[in-house]
Amino acid sequence: MNVQVTESGTWRRTLEIEAPAEDVDKRLNDAYRKYSKTLNLPGFRKGKVPLSVIKRQFGSAIQGEVVQEMVEEFYREASEAEGIQPVSQASIDDINFEEGQPLVFKASVDVRPEITVETYKGLKVTRPVFAVEDEHVDDRLRYMQEESATEQVVERAADLDDVVFADVEELDEDGGPVADHRSDDQSIRLFKTEDGKPTELAKQLIGVAAGESREVAITRPVQDEHDHEDCDHDHDEHDHEEHDEEPKEETVMFRVTAKEIRERELPELNDELAQDVGGVETLDELKTQIRNEMQAQYDQAIRQRVEESLMDALIEGNSFEVPDSMVENYLEGMIESYKREHAGHDHGIDEDALREEGRDQAERGVKRFLLLDAVADQENIEVTDEDLDKHLEEMSQRHNIEGPRLRQILSRTEQLDQIESDIKTQKTFDFLIDNADIEDVEEVE
Repeated sequence: MNVQVTESGTWRRTLEIEAPAEDVDKRLNDAYRKYSKTLNLPGFRKGKVPLSVIKRQFGSAIQGEVVQEMVEEFYREASEAEGIQPVSQASIDDINFEEGQPLVFKASVDVRPEITVETYKGLKVTRPVFAVEDEHVDDRLRYMQEESATEQVVERAADLDDVVFADVEELDEDGGPVADHRSDDQSIRLFKTEDGKPTELAKQLIGVAAGESREVAITRPVQDEHDHEDCDHDHDEHDHEEHDEEPKEETVMFRVTAKEIRERELPELNDELAQDVGGVETLDELKTQIRNEMQAQYDQAIRQRVEESLMDALIEGNSFEVPDSMVENYLEGMIESYKREHAGHDHGIDEDALREEGRDQAERGVKRFLLLDAVADQENIEVTDEDLDKHLEEMSQRHNIEGPRLRQILSRTEQLDQIESDIKTQKTFDFLIDNADIEDVEEVE
């Protein structure tokens, strides 16, 4: 097989492939014989149809099928032999076939960019530094205390911070109930603002007693009928401008019929609460647990910000083009993910709009993948068995699944390769961070 490779674009290659006539003839004759053994034709016994008859009656169809199979096979062999890493479906052109002659055709395909990263050490980025303070721990403790509050029915009018247990129905402009807009047995807490004043809803319900009904006004975003239309309809420029405006609001009336007034009782901040909500013995241990969990969350968020800053610097310092096909494939993945997340919603999905809005993100995603992979190759960063075992052990403890069982599940669902890829990415970022010029900047929450 003769192969010539030419550049038909920055990352596009055209392979001119010529398969020897003897290979072509052998495959054709094998196909003719295969058909002759299975065909039933009047006047001939099964398996005894002469090849001349097969060629005369079915030759064109058999040749078309065999040529298609040969094109796919020879293209695959030629790509491997020439070290081509395709990232798109091949476009097959100029197929030239005559029986007894070589099979000649062209295959054009986008290839994975081969890049050398020049600038990846000493990247200048800032890293926010945030330490958990006592006040942050106290805020979380107060939240836990609030979540653990109990409610007791009281025989008095509702006051601030009480819970009104009530039936609620929306009213129309004439004061009548709106069909199918009634909710029974709702718990309405009369909240206060940070400065201790009642919210607008609380102002309207303070003083209500069990058995009493009150009409209250609630401000909410206007329900836009356009949101429920099929997104396949065309939108004019005015439609797009509306999305940039502040959301419109409307005031809606509701009738609240109180059934019970409940007073909230907060538990004391003591060791007993720590045992109930934190699974630890003392309040001090709960505070330490909260501090550690919050710091871990902040550290993870900081790490992500540093990684994105490093990617910005990498992309800025290493300019290169990426094949459109890789961007399109990335976009397809984004759209499919969006569809899964919004499955069952009562609105359509405008794929063209998603594609347009997500193109820059997709191009960045492709560059991110290629740059990190190139840095890993240049620095010989690999995932060892120890790396994988450690990661799987952590997953095993986190999900409470025995190690062998977890590995079996991941192997069966073909997730191990993705896990190895994720570990390699993290090790590459570790290398970049270790070799970066990082300025720590204190950040205030």
